[in-house]
Amino acid sequence: MYNSHTKDTNNNCNKSLLNDRKDKLIKEIKRIKHEIEECHEAERDTYVEALDVESQFDSMEREIRAEFQNLHRFLDEEEERDVERLRKEKNRHMKLLQEREKKISIQARDLERAIDTLNCKLREEDSPKLLKEIKDLLKRCEVNFIRPAPVDIEICSGQFVGPIQYRIWKHMKASLYPDISMLTFDPETAHPLLHLSADNMAVSFEEEEEPGEKPNSPKRFHYYYSVLGQQSFTYGRHYWEVEVRGKTAWRVGVVREDVPRGAMDTSTEADGLWTLTLRNRRVMACTFPEATTLRCATPPARLGVFLDCDREEVCFYDATTMVALFCYSMGTVPVPVFPFFNPCDLDDGKNCAPISIFRPAL
Repeated sequence: MYNSHTKDTNNNCNKSLLNDRKDKLIKEIKRIKHEIEECHEAERDTYVEALDVESQFDSMEREIRAEFQNLHRFLDEEEERDVERLRKEKNRHMKLLQEREKKISIQARDLERAIDTLNCKLREEDSPKLLKEIKDLLKRCEVNFIRPAPVDIEICSGQFVGPIQYRIWKHMKASLYPDISMLTFDPETAHPLLHLSADNMAVSFEEEEEPGEKPNSPKRFHYYYSVLGQQSFTYGRHYWEVEVRGKTAWRVGVVREDVPRGAMDTSTEADGLWTLTLRNRRVMACTFPEATTLRCATPPARLGVFLDCDREEVCFYDATTMVALFCYSMGTVPVPVFPFFNPCDLDDGKNCAPISIFRPAL
């Protein structure tokens, strides 16, 4: 009887433990099903993202082809104009030569007719009348070849060919989009320790300058050694170049109009600054929450900044090679944006070179 009770108790315990384990299996199955659902959802999201990425790249390919088609069209039109100008000049020269040839041909026929007339007279029988006729005929047949004025056949290739690529490139300047933005610095925004050139196109740090010498302005930076461009942008595409040659530190980019003029928590894209900076020979994008170090064999001597307000992007280039360095997605910006420049401090005399706005000679 005791053994039977023990057996029943063990059976009950095993059944309870088994049920408990089964419950855990059911829960695990439910958990795995949920994981599968999440997996399928992630798969669907990835598929949608792949379609979106493919669409974006296809759109960019169409844009690239359209831009090159515009260039091809421009070059085709320039070629046709040059060839037509050459053809007209060729026709003018040929017309002058044909007119000269016609004049010579007319004189040749007149001379040949004179010979025929004289030969006919020679074949007549001698007579007193012939003597007089020959005398009169000689007077009438006194024809001479008068050489027409020569045609200038010297053709100067420089008038049509010359530095044709350079000439077309200069013509192409008018069709470039975006054109080079003609920037200048805004003195009213410059930190008191910054010195601007007379034309407001170069800025450098001046340690000895007294902060009180410049009038107070709510637009003026008083924490970072920074200055804004005079021009603001709200729409369209814009491009400018900044000379940073010889510097050991700098910061360049685009900022919101309402960016704080004092200290900031991060001074990154989170604060409305889309910039690149050079520090310790490393070029970095001031991304949030951590800066992104760029792969540059050597720091660029000149930066190209491309602002596309319509696509809400800021892209940076090594302006010497036009290699893309970094692109920001700005998101919707409800206020104008300005070019931003920071020459940084002197770095114990190693960073004295200015930042200057570079205007390519096209």
